[in-house]
Amino acid sequence: MPEANTTDPNLAATVHHSGGSYPVVAGWDILDGLGERLADVGVRGAAYIITDDNVMNPYGRRVQRSLQAAGIPAHCFIIPSGESSKSFELAQAIYGWLAERKAERGHAIVSVGGGVPGDLGGFVAATYLRGMAFVQVPTSMAAMVDASIGGKVAINLPQAKNLVGAFYQPRGVFADASALSTLGKRELAEGWAEAIKHGFILDAELVDVFEEHAEALMDVDPEISADVIRRSMAIKAEVVSQDERETLGIRILLNYGHTIGHALEASTEYGRFLHGEGVSVGMMGAARMAAEMGLMSPAIVDRQQRLLERFSLPISAPGVPAEDVLTAMSLDKKVQSGTNRWVMLEDVGRSVVRQDVPWELVERTVRDLTG
Repeated sequence: MPEANTTDPNLAATVHHSGGSYPVVAGWDILDGLGERLADVGVRGAAYIITDDNVMNPYGRRVQRSLQAAGIPAHCFIIPSGESSKSFELAQAIYGWLAERKAERGHAIVSVGGGVPGDLGGFVAATYLRGMAFVQVPTSMAAMVDASIGGKVAINLPQAKNLVGAFYQPRGVFADASALSTLGKRELAEGWAEAIKHGFILDAELVDVFEEHAEALMDVDPEISADVIRRSMAIKAEVVSQDERETLGIRILLNYGHTIGHALEASTEYGRFLHGEGVSVGMMGAARMAAEMGLMSPAIVDRQQRLLERFSLPISAPGVPAEDVLTAMSLDKKVQSGTNRWVMLEDVGRSVVRQDVPWELVERTVRDLTG
């Protein structure tokens, strides 16, 4: 696992990549010291904060004050909340805003919020001036444990999610777990879905922790929540360090549940399911197919379902047209030679990638989930 610096108890891991390395940090009430942390990772000159209208107060403003206190001039661009903001139109608006402020390559884009500001801000950072420094400050659970780590940045097209993007690593990821206490139960649960996913694919002991502390995690117990977040971040950091650009068949394991999940999001125009909710349904679909193919015990399907239900996550998607989901799956970025690559479990904490899943089984499973 990527080494942790014992001098900083909040450091979950260090991600290593082709261009260097960066810290992944999670703690309680760490935002006020963010300016000093950014200086430590080489941010000099102005910072341009990308955040949304739900996050600007208090977190965007709090980050701005912290940077300014450290001598870093900080400007804010506020986007509408929601997946539809990951668009060419908003990226172009931010480019114009940066040009007006004479942003330089040595300045930094700081994304504050969930996966949408992270993806959009990262895409802008990767492309404006052929690359600006980029920092992730995730405030949603899903962004903390998954989206902010690993350098995947993107915008959406009408046809599918994240089709235009890049691998562009941040200078650092700094997550303040106290932000979770202001989330609604639904937003909190959809984020825990990504961390639960990490356990099922790579860390059986983490699944045990979720089963033991489900209620405390939904109540955002400070100590337990921060510890589980760091542990889940470290799993993501380890995978990314081994397979930065998803070319070795390792990083794709993180897409457990995403083939059906992304298709559900796209086919409902990102209006019905939060990302983690789609992943939850997708995990159930993948698990049922794996059990039917004899890869794992049906008891694991039941165990996964019970845990997801304890977090009030959906395990099916009634009423969604199955044909729409199947069409969206054909546009999945992981399609290879016209065939979906499926992440499946062999056991709790052990996963594989399969391309030999019969289409009849896929179609039947999707129809069962949506029926």
